Amino acid sequence: MLWVGLVLLAVAALLVFLSKRSENKVHHVKATETSKIGAIEKLVAEVAADMPDGVATGYKEYIEVKGRVVCDEPLRGEISDQEGAIIETEVVRVSERREEIRDAQGNIRTEWKKHEETLSSNRRESPFWVDDGTGRLRVKAVGGKGVELVKVVERFQPATANDGGSGFGGGQVTLSMGRFQMSLGSGRWDPTSSRTLGYRFVERVLPIGKPIYAIGEVAATEDEGLLLRPPTDDDKKKPFIVSPRTEEEIVKGSEKSAKILKIVAIVVALLGAGLVVFGIVKR
Repeated sequence: MLWVGLVLLAVAALLVFLSKRSENKVHHVKATETSKIGAIEKLVAEVAADMPDGVATGYKEYIEVKGRVVCDEPLRGEISDQEGAIIETEVVRVSERREEIRDAQGNIRTEWKKHEETLSSNRRESPFWVDDGTGRLRVKAVGGKGVELVKVVERFQPATANDGGSGFGGGQVTLSMGRFQMSLGSGRWDPTSSRTLGYRFVERVLPIGKPIYAIGEVAATEDEGLLLRPPTDDDKKKPFIVSPRTEEEIVKGSEKSAKILKIVAIVVALLGAGLVVFGIVKR
């Protein structure tokens, strides 16, 4: 009981941390005023003009911009056929496995439990900009962190006999949806211990030409020019967000998340403290 209580207290601390992070996001989104990209470009050009080498490297500022996604070399979704600057395609096998469970009295019962296994996960990116009508600003995320995508496809394809849906499977199995194709190879499955229910196809995109909200660090770089990127140095605690949602939707969602996390943290902390006290008394 003592160790369970300590674990719950640790979980509560983690929930408080996550709640604070959501509150921090709300604070910076509300406090940062929207900038015009054209004005930023003009300012950087003036700074560069005063520099000996004519380059404003080292300039950076935390800003918020609103515009539309622009991409010179758009990608196309394999499943949705939709254009996007970033496209994620994922295929998940949904199956059931027969498991034996022993209860406290030593009795064994058999249950079928659902399992999910990612068969394919592919992310493709093309350079993109935010265009607000006064200029366009290149966005460069690190590993896609902070960039929210829109789910455009989520479809479930039931299994067939060949891929273990029923009976003994065997032979070559090819999954296909839209332009996506994937070979699962061949094999045989014992339906008494495992069975495939089907496959879930999911595709997410960063749509081109759609409204976008972005907040982060704008910086003048020597190699790539003006960039919007995740905050660096002392500003790392400030959020980096590129989202198809509006500013109001982001604030509302983060406030709700912070409130729920805080309530759950209190409940878990009280339960954990109670178990710790009970464990100490039992000793």
